[in-house]
Amino acid sequence: MKNLIYICLAVFMFSCNSAKDMQHMAPKVISEGNLYGSGSEGLTQQNTIITNETEWKEFIARVNSTNEVIKKEQASKIDFDEHNVIAIIDQQRTTGGHKIEIGETYTQNGIVYFTIKKSHPEGMATSVMTQPYYLAAIPKTKQEIEFKEAE
Repeated sequence: MKNLIYICLAVFMFSCNSAKDMQHMAPKVISEGNLYGSGSEGLTQQNTIITNETEWKEFIARVNSTNEVIKKEQASKIDFDEHNVIAIIDQQRTTGGHKIEIGETYTQNGIVYFTIKKSHPEGMATSVMTQPYYLAAIPKTKQEIEFKEAE
């Protein structure tokens, strides 16, 4: 009976720890929405981890090359000693109403998975070239990071 209590206690403690780890890895949204440059930003569909200030400034310059999408105060808040940035860029779309975001975050076999959720307009939508994007800060980690599309 005593062993059963220890086993239950150990399972409970490990489950609480993994929940804390996932809360720790939860992305903090920097900016999300659509680019309206009809592809002039030169960004292809991608899931990228930005790990330093130089990469971040280059990325911001490309995103803002046609329209100021990311404000200077948003871009300057990132401390790359503590955080990395997840940049998810969707493909170009011929209508409005598309959106991408992180759905679920979990760890499996030492890999952190970010699930990408895409939503599309139902019915009529505006006829305009858009390119959905999602930018979020996550704590620095030595774990491998992978992206999966939600099913």
